[in-house]
Parts: sequence; structure tokens; C-alpha cells
Amino acid sequence: MNETLGRQQAGTLSKVGVSLARLAHRRTAWSAWIATTVVASLALLCAVFSRSTPRPDWHPWWLLAIEPVTSVLLAVPGLIVATRRPRNPAGWLLLSAGLWSATEFFTHAYALYAIPRELTGGAFALWATNWIFIPFNFSIIFLLLLFPDGRLPSGRWRTPAWCIGGCAVLGLPIGWFMPGPLSPGYFPAMTNPVGIPALAFTVTYVGFVAVLFLLCPFLLSAASLWFRFRQASQVTRQQIKWVAWAVLMSVLLVMAHILVLDAEAESIAIRLVPVVLSSAIAIAIVRHNLFDIDRILSNSLLYAALTGCVVGLYIGLVSLFGFLLQYFAPGVAPLMATGVIAVVLQPLRALLQRLVGRLVYGLRDDPYAALAGLGRRLEATIDPKQVLPEAAATVAQALRLPYVAIDLDDATAMGDARGPAAVYGRETPVALRLPLVHQGEEVGTLMAGARSVDERFSTADLRLLRDVARHIAQAAAGVRLSLALLRSQEQAVAVRAEERRRLARDLHDGIGPVLTGATWTLHAATTMLRDNPDGTRDLLDTAVIHLRQGTDDLRRISMGLRSPVDQLGLREAVLAYTDRVSLTVHTDLPREIPRLAAAVEEAAYWILVEAVANVLRHAEATNCWVRLHVDDTDLRMTITDDGSGLPPRMRPGVGVGTMRERAAEIGGTCDLRTPNDGGTQVVACLPIALPGAAELIEQSRSV
Repeated sequence: MNETLGRQQAGTLSKVGVSLARLAHRRTAWSAWIATTVVASLALLCAVFSRSTPRPDWHPWWLLAIEPVTSVLLAVPGLIVATRRPRNPAGWLLLSAGLWSATEFFTHAYALYAIPRELTGGAFALWATNWIFIPFNFSIIFLLLLFPDGRLPSGRWRTPAWCIGGCAVLGLPIGWFMPGPLSPGYFPAMTNPVGIPALAFTVTYVGFVAVLFLLCPFLLSAASLWFRFRQASQVTRQQIKWVAWAVLMSVLLVMAHILVLDAEAESIAIRLVPVVLSSAIAIAIVRHNLFDIDRILSNSLLYAALTGCVVGLYIGLVSLFGFLLQYFAPGVAPLMATGVIAVVLQPLRALLQRLVGRLVYGLRDDPYAALAGLGRRLEATIDPKQVLPEAAATVAQALRLPYVAIDLDDATAMGDARGPAAVYGRETPVALRLPLVHQGEEVGTLMAGARSVDERFSTADLRLLRDVARHIAQAAAGVRLSLALLRSQEQAVAVRAEERRRLARDLHDGIGPVLTGATWTLHAATTMLRDNPDGTRDLLDTAVIHLRQGTDDLRRISMGLRSPVDQLGLREAVLAYTDRVSLTVHTDLPREIPRLAAAVEEAAYWILVEAVANVLRHAEATNCWVRLHVDDTDLRMTITDDGSGLPPRMRPGVGVGTMRERAAEIGGTCDLRTPNDGGTQVVACLPIALPGAAELIEQSRSV
């Protein structure tokens, strides 16, 4: 009783502790966001109050008032992530970046307001703007390094992480003590009061310092995303795609300000880049499947490429026409360039859409290319065991699918055993199963996983997968037959070895002692021939008995090696078997069947036995017709019944697989058909001539 109460109290305390921790995380997150908002508000007020301060033309006071708003917007996604995923450092890093960004704008705005008025702290605020951007930048760098789960991509990334941290630690003192002007654009006469002359080289080589301490860590963090994308699961890949979309949008923003050639627009575009990135990261962590990121990314790529091509083409055409027509019609160049772009816009859009679709969705919209690629890879595959893995890899790569598997019906196994014959990618929930049907029989199943959890296959995807499944079904049928033949050969080798071992044992344990006894008896008789004729006769009688026993054993062994066909001939063996079955069997056999190769006769007989056994087990028939016809090249045998017939989609079992294997081993065929009047018909066509068989038959006849 006390133990139960103790456990209940411990569980209650644990729940209370978790609730208190969540409450503390929420309060901390809200406090950080409120602090960011307060600092941004102070920066806004200082920007308004300092509007009369002289400043460069590219940085008006209203732009300085807008910039703090981006800090608050940057911190909002951090607040969402920190309150919903408090264990993930991404939210706290976003809140830190927002707070440092607001602080940078505040110190800059306060310096512009305080220094002309000689207020306290103006010089300190201007000095702070010289280095306060470093914590902001490294918050973004560590955010990319730890995205999306808050852990490094692998243990090997600990050293790069330490290098990035070292750059942050060394970058701060450089920003603190770098000598020279604090703000050349605003107050060129004010120098760093704590500047160290020994660091003057950092001013001379400021570009190299920026590359070493800022660009290199950023490139390392970006490389970690690429490494993580290649090794990650499908969910993590979808999350990283949101970052890729944010990068694309950032590039578009930068391109926009380049095209506008407006300094104010440039500043706004650059300040919006972290906001776009933080929003994409928040969506990726909290609700990565809220939207179809593949569709968003493909459309963004399409319109970005289209815009870039149109702008570049327009500029190039205007320059070209202006150069060619500068003496004849200088004002016509823009008009002609617009006309050319209007003509090529739709074909250009179609081309870019096809390229972007292939990049994101693979060859879904180009089924001919997908089928041609499948055919090329199958033709180049020599090993039958690699045909289906190559087919699965082709389908997955053509449609950008994370998981493709092919289940092959194993006709040589007991029952309806099924096993994965080929798997590509990491296993994900199967979103689609397509049967692989060859000549009316299901030989396997093609399984595919969706690109994302909530994504469904489009009509184009389904059409291409069905077309590919038809080609894979043919390859799967050939692979199944090849593997069955390989297994048959292995079984034949094993059976021959076991048969030799059995023969050796029978000869050694049975005939060997008998012949040895007869030999010693005859030897004893030769020594007693003159002295004891009566005893010699008894020994000779004993030797004769031993020899007869050995002859009987040898005949028994040889008869055990011979099948009914070898003993009776094919025609008589068929008649003898059909007379024994509990079914009305009508036979139509030639009056005389010529001597055929032993392998052909054996295959025909055992195919007949298996076919009639299937009629007895499955067909529910009352009559069976066996017809045998031999011509100059083939032996054709049909077994027909009046039973229930084949199911609409039949899975061949062990018996059907065995019949086909026996026919294929000697270069023949064995097919199942449904006659027009019902029932089932087995048609076996076997060659009567095999390489080397004629010589063996002649040798056996001469013997």
C-alpha cells in the first residue's frame, strides 16, 4: 500500500515538475520576445528623434525606423518554436538573433541621436555597433548547424562546430579593439577609444578577416545542411527543403534590389532575408507538412528562373538591338526586345517548367524517357539477381521516390511464400501497391512510398508507375524463371551427389561383403579340392549362393535407378499412371512413340503426373483428356479437364512452377490456358532433339 502511494506521489511530482518546466520555458521565451520588442521600440523612437541628424543619402531616417520592425518579426518564429519545442535550441537561437538585431539597431539609432547632442553613452553606443553584429550572425550560423533537431549531423561535425565557436570567440575581441573610425559614413572623425594599434592589419585586410571569421563558418553550417540532407530521413529532408525555399526567396530579394538599383530597397531586402529564413525554419520545425513544400519549391524555382531569363534576355536584346540600330532607329530597341520576349515567353516557360519538374518530381512528365532509362539499365545488367534491384532503383530515381520495393512470388517455395526481391531507399510507409502481371498471372508486386507523409500520387505518377510495372513484370517473370533454373541446377547437383553417396553405400555395405565372402569361399575351395572333394562342393554351393545374392542386390539397385519411363517406355508409363488415378482419363496417344532422349521422356512423364495431380486437387473435374503428339521437332502434350478453370488472377504454386522448370530445363515451354468451353488446359511443348542425345541413344541401342 505504501509503495503504491509512493509511486503515485512520485508520478504526481513528475507531472508537476514537467508542467513547471514548460511554464518556465514559456515565460523565458515571452520575456525574450518582449525584451526584443522593447529594444526595437526604443530604436524606433531614437530613429524618429534623430531624423534631423545629417546622414548618407542611402540611409534616410524612415528606413532606420523600419529596420527595428524586422527584428521583432525575426523573433516571432523563435517565440513559436521556443514555446512549442522548448528542447530544440532553434527557437532560442532565433530569439537571440532577434534580440541582438534589435540591440544593433537601437545602438545605431541612439548614437545618431546622442552624439550630435553630446548626450551620455553616445560614443559607447557607436562603439557597440562596431561588433554587436557578430553575436547576431553566429546565432544564425549555429541555427543552420543544429537545424532541425538541435543536434550535429554526426560526431564528425564536432570539430567544425568547435572551429565555428572559435571564430565567434576570436571575432568579438577583433570587433572590440579594431582601431580606426567607428562609423565612416556618419562620424568619420570618431575613432575607437579602445582600439589597439597592433590590430591595424585587421583594418587593412578587413575583407580577408570577414571571409575567415564570418563567411567560412557560414559555409560550414550550409555544408552541414547538405550533409544532413543526404543522410537524413524523408521527414528531415522535407524540413531542409523549407530552408532551401527560404534561401531561394532570399536570392530573389537580393536580385530584386539589384534590378531596382535603389539603395533603400537594397537595405529593406537584406533586412528581410533573416525574417524569411526564420519563418521557414519555424514552419519546418513546428508544421513541416502544413504545405506541400515540393510544389512550393518547384513553383518558386520556375518563376525565379523565368524572371531571371526574361530580365537577362531583355537586357541582352536591348543592348544588341541598340548597338545594331543605333544609327537607324535608336528608339526601337526596347520595343523590339519586348516583342521577342513576348514570342519566346510561353515556350521558355514550358521548357523551364519541364526542367524544374524533372528536378523536383523526376521523369513523371516524360514517361518515354523513364521507360527508355529502365530499358537501358536492364539491358546493361548481366546478373539475373541484379535485374530487379536495378529496376527498383530506376523507378525511385526517375520519380524521386524515397522507397521502392519489388516483391516476387516464389513459385519454387512451399506455399505462397513471398519475399522482397529488390529494395531501394529507406523503408517508409507504402502508399501504393501495383500487381506485376505477366501473361495473366501475378508474378509479384511493385510497392512505392510517397515523397511526403501527406502527399498522394498524382495522375501522372500513377500513369507512369503502371506503365513501368508492365515492363517490370516481364523482367520479373524472366528473373523468376532464371532463378528457378539456377535452383534446379543446384538441386540437381545436390541430388546427384547424394545419389552417388547412396550408391557407394549400397555397393560397399550390400554387394561388397557378398562378393568378398564368395571370393574367400572360392579360395578355400581351391585349397580343399584334392584332399576333401565333398567339403569343396559345399564351399562351392555357398559361393554360388553368395553370387546369386549379389546379383539380386545389383538388380535391385539398378531397378531403383530407373523411372517408370525407363522401364516401360513413355507410352506404357503414361497408360499405367492414368489407369491408377481415381478420375476418368481419356487418352489419345500415338500407337508407337519413337525412342526419345531420356531427359525429354522424363520431363514429359513428370509434367503429366503433376498436371493430373493438380486436376485431382484443385479442378473439381470429372473428366480429363490426355493427348500426346510427336512430330519431327517437338513433342506436344495437352492435359485438359472440365473443372472450374483458372481464377481471374492466378498465382502459380509449386506444381505449376515445377512443370515450367522441367520444360525450361530442356528448352521447352509449359503454359496454362482456359479453353472456350471451360476448364483448364496444360500445354507442354518439348524438343525431341537435345545436344548430344542422339549419340547417347545410339550407344545405348548398340549396347
